[in-house]
Amino acid sequence: MPPIYDAQSIQAQVMDMDKMLLRVMTHVTRMAGGQTSQILRDLTQISSTINNLKHGVTGYVEAQQRQVGALVGVGSVINSSMGLKLVLEKVMDTLIALMNAERGFLMLKEPDGELKVRIARGIDNVNLNEEVFSISKTIVRRVAESGEAVLTTNAQEDPRFGEQFSVAVYHLLSILCAPLKIKDDLIGVIYVDNRAHTGIFSNDDLGIISAFANQAAVAIDNARLFDDLQESNAELEIAYQATLEGWVRALDLRDKETEGHTQRVTTLTQRLARTMGVDDENLVHITRGALLHDIGKMAIPDSILLKPSGLTDEERALIQRHPIYAYEMLSPIKFLIPALDIPYCHHEKWDGSGYPRGLKGETIPFAARIFSIVDVWDALIYDRPYRKGLAPSDVKRMITEKSGSHFDPRVVESFFALDNLLV
Repeated sequence: MPPIYDAQSIQAQVMDMDKMLLRVMTHVTRMAGGQTSQILRDLTQISSTINNLKHGVTGYVEAQQRQVGALVGVGSVINSSMGLKLVLEKVMDTLIALMNAERGFLMLKEPDGELKVRIARGIDNVNLNEEVFSISKTIVRRVAESGEAVLTTNAQEDPRFGEQFSVAVYHLLSILCAPLKIKDDLIGVIYVDNRAHTGIFSNDDLGIISAFANQAAVAIDNARLFDDLQESNAELEIAYQATLEGWVRALDLRDKETEGHTQRVTTLTQRLARTMGVDDENLVHITRGALLHDIGKMAIPDSILLKPSGLTDEERALIQRHPIYAYEMLSPIKFLIPALDIPYCHHEKWDGSGYPRGLKGETIPFAARIFSIVDVWDALIYDRPYRKGLAPSDVKRMITEKSGSHFDPRVVESFFALDNLLV
């Protein structure tokens, strides 16, 4: 099988030759004879040539490694969940470092077809303003219209740009501009330059910049989709919340005895949950569950729900089905499934004597154990049509007496540790 010659193997072989040559020179210096001086001069010349070759190969290998690293870096961005702003910064900083450029900018195509600068960065990874970042708009237009990259090693002497005002006035020297395309559709351009040095870029860079631009375009397109999805999710969250609050208002209007109750217990439940270590993600579901805790009562007839006198056993049994009705109403709604614990289980009791399922102890969902104390507290503290609210001290005594039977003792302790329970 013939040997494989890649850059790294050539580099290793050149280094081996250099070592061999040094050994030969050492051996020759120990020899006597008239031809020794000439041999040493020839060997020295060969050694110099090998060193130049070694530095060239080393530089080539390092450049290749930078290019591969840049492509890998942009490739990792493609698969990340990063917003557009961070992706643009990553793309520009990587490109500036890759090309040894002084500065760079990235333009994206707007819905009206115009190209707009979305980010301009310097070599020190800082954003540049428009006054500092003057560019050749003619070059940008040429790239956008042709779909091909433009590279010049000395724009001041390049005949293609001899009549361009911006190139002369801004003293632009090395310039590289490439299109960003998705399936042959232009979405923007990337541009880097150097005003201090000529020859920063070479024609060999066109291949790597094209590969980089293709990767960058995909990363940018994905980031745009990610941002759009985030925005859509935020709009859905707002719509969901408005819908939930509408349901709560409808229930409050129907069941006058609980007017204001829902908002109060939701606020107090949020405070107690945070105190007990609930994180923000789960707090969202607890908040929704608290808002909807009595939504099952929408299925109870007015003649029973609004009955001024005592309930019969049959009527009370129907009322006690409102957690089941809540589950049946909410469980088909996917985004409300994590919020079901409170509407479905807030009438369960620590000793298993609650309803509708007779759950006991820690089989009762934690959110429901938190809410049940808040719900009872609010129901007893505030006035109802059929009775006046009780004194806070009396309610505290009643809840304490039921700790370990009706309520989770640990939750009772945390509840009474809260300041200002009268929200």
